[in-house]
Amino acid sequence: MMGLIWGNKLFAQKINFDEYKKRADACFNKQDYECAKENYERALRIRNEEPYCKSQLQKVQKALAKKTSTPVTPNPTPIKPKPTKPSTLSFVLVKGGTFQMGAPQGAVDEKPMHSVTLKDFYVATHEVTVAEYKQYCKATAKEMPTPPNWGWQDDHPIVGVSWQEAVEYCEWLSKQNGKKYRLLTEAEWEYAASEGPKKTAPEESGWYISNTDGASPKNVGTKKANKWGIFDMGGNAAEWCADWYDKGYYAQSPSQTPVGPAQGTRKVVRGRSFGDEPKSLTFRYALPPASKSPTVGFRICYEDK
Repeated sequence: MMGLIWGNKLFAQKINFDEYKKRADACFNKQDYECAKENYERALRIRNEEPYCKSQLQKVQKALAKKTSTPVTPNPTPIKPKPTKPSTLSFVLVKGGTFQMGAPQGAVDEKPMHSVTLKDFYVATHEVTVAEYKQYCKATAKEMPTPPNWGWQDDHPIVGVSWQEAVEYCEWLSKQNGKKYRLLTEAEWEYAASEGPKKTAPEESGWYISNTDGASPKNVGTKKANKWGIFDMGGNAAEWCADWYDKGYYAQSPSQTPVGPAQGTRKVVRGRSFGDEPKSLTFRYALPPASKSPTVGFRICYEDK
C-alpha cells in the first residue's frame, strides 16, 4: 500500500487512476513487468473495464509467463483461505416512516426530491461475506466466483457476483429458516443508509479509495455503524438493489413503498466501494444484471409478516 509512515501510523496517499496508469506505463517501458502488473491491476480496480489497461495487463502477464516459463493465470495466487466460518448474518429492525428521497442539487437521476413512506423491515447489519457465500456454495454445489486479485478473505464482503446470483442466494437462505430474504429496494437502501436528513457517510463509517488506496475491500463491521446499527453502507462494496434502473423514475415514483420500474435493462447499484471516492448517499448508478464487478456485492433484508 502506498503511503507515508510517521511513527506507527500510516497515512494513505490519494492516488487516482491516471497516476497508476502513468506508473504502469513507465514500468512497462523499462520492462519492469512486476511493477507494471501491480500498477495496471490497481488502475483496473478503479476502472475495471478500462480497455487500454486490460490490454496492457495481458501483455505484461504474457511477458512474465515467458520469463518464468509458467502458464499465464488471470489472477495472482490467492492467499490460502481460512476454514469457512458458519453464517454470522445478523439483522436490525429499521422502523418504517416517511423521508425525502433524492437530492435537489444532485445528479439528474437523483431529482426530483420526493416523499417516500416505507413499512418496517429488517436489514442485515453487514454485507454478505465471503465466508457466508462459501457456505451457500458448499451447500448447493455451486462454484465460487472467480477470485479477485487480492484473494478470498472470509470477513470481506463477497464481490464479483451477478444480480441473479445475489437473488439466488436470498432464495436459498429463505428455504433454510422460512423467512423471505431479498435484496433491498432502492428506497429501502437510501432510507436505511441515511441518518435522518443527513445524506453523506463520513470516512469513519465507510471504506473508500482514500483510506484503502483502492487495493481491496476490508473486513465488514470494522467501521462505525450508522444510527440503525448498520455497517458499511457508505463504502466497502457497492451493493445490488432489487430495482430496475430508470433515470427518470423519481418523477413518477409512487410515494408508498416504491419498488422501481416494471422492467429495464440494468439493475440499481447503491453505495460506494473501496475503489471509489465518497459521494452522497443519494448517488445512483446501474449495471446489467449479469455483470460481475470486483467492487459490487450485496446486502439482504426481510419483512416480519
